[in-house]
Amino acid sequence: MKYEFIPILLASDINVYSMARAFHEEYNIKSIVLARLTSGVINHSKIIDFRKVDNLDETDVFLKTLNNLYEELKPQNKKLILIGCADHYVRLIVNNKDKLQDKFIMPYTDIDTLNNIVLKETFYELCDKNNIDHPKTFVYKKGDSLDFKLDFSYPVILKPSDSVAYFKASFTGQYKVYTIHTKEELDNTLKKIYDAGYTGNMIIQDKIPGNDNSMYDLHVFCSKNKKVEYMNLGNVLLEEHTPKGLGSNAATITVYNEELMLKIKDLLESIGYQGWCDCDLKYDERDGKIKIFEINIRQGRSHYRNTGSGYNVAKYIVDSFVNGIEKDLILVKEPYFWHVIPKKIVIDYVEDKEKVKLVKKLIKEGKVCHSLFYKRDMSILRLKYLILRNLNQFRKYKKYYHIDGQIED
Repeated sequence: MKYEFIPILLASDINVYSMARAFHEEYNIKSIVLARLTSGVINHSKIIDFRKVDNLDETDVFLKTLNNLYEELKPQNKKLILIGCADHYVRLIVNNKDKLQDKFIMPYTDIDTLNNIVLKETFYELCDKNNIDHPKTFVYKKGDSLDFKLDFSYPVILKPSDSVAYFKASFTGQYKVYTIHTKEELDNTLKKIYDAGYTGNMIIQDKIPGNDNSMYDLHVFCSKNKKVEYMNLGNVLLEEHTPKGLGSNAATITVYNEELMLKIKDLLESIGYQGWCDCDLKYDERDGKIKIFEINIRQGRSHYRNTGSGYNVAKYIVDSFVNGIEKDLILVKEPYFWHVIPKKIVIDYVEDKEKVKLVKKLIKEGKVCHSLFYKRDMSILRLKYLILRNLNQFRKYKKYYHIDGQIED
């Protein structure tokens, strides 16, 4: 069967490959991928048509590239689905919706709704209105005096309110998230960040105790009609621990928490969200509550957990935004194991041995998937890369596992 659409994906990481794989599994079609640079995870792939575009993250280049692509594909008379697989590409799409809406299907919300979620200080106000727990928070603005006091103790978490603008101000020792142990360290880190050119706000938060096992991520799909149709909550087993990878999931197990899921459902529907999003949360053993950190305006890095367990992420997009099919809400309950690192690393590094037992059980039952090992997209060169990537993961965890985000000079 031929399908009358073409997926166009922006970026070149695991998120992109997982999305291209979802489209290929469900519809047997190849995705066009646009990015400034290629990467090992998409190299030598038969399910991806990669196009290198210098400076794709600049608005004029972005628009010119997409308009040219539209003219190239126009003779095929197919609908073009435009999907960002990184925050800055989603923002580019949403910022330019009015210029692209006649040419592309864009499964995203409007700019005002996006900003309510992306800018963390406004996001926490939304959480308060919807009775969703979050860590104690202090917002620091550029130019404010450093003579401030926090109503929570050190160590604290420091992170940018606007992560897209933050990573444009690249500098040595830059982390996605910082763990700060003293006021002096906090002052020095803030100075270094603003000296690099970042102008947005910084979020200082109470550091919730606990290791990777205390983390959760919630994948949510909101339809074109702004109704939540699907939710899948994952308990993180391990995260990445390299400096710029902190907070990125490497292995999760699907779990169920109906009360939490329905609260977030109500928040998303109250603001009229559309498309996929990914919520980062953590269990606080001090009061027994799961607290939300942020909502990412795209499918999460671990989104193949959904496709692998039978809920194809691409099909949700196509059914709603292309075919106008409405679905009843699904809250996933069944345990399922997802990973992008070797299973042995999960078994060796996860400190909760009951969870290790569950991992082994799910593997034995075949309730497991890896984003990158796709039988229908395997060649000698790709297999060689994946084997070397696995071996490199052992080195990375040995070197970085105990680093928690302190800035390095």
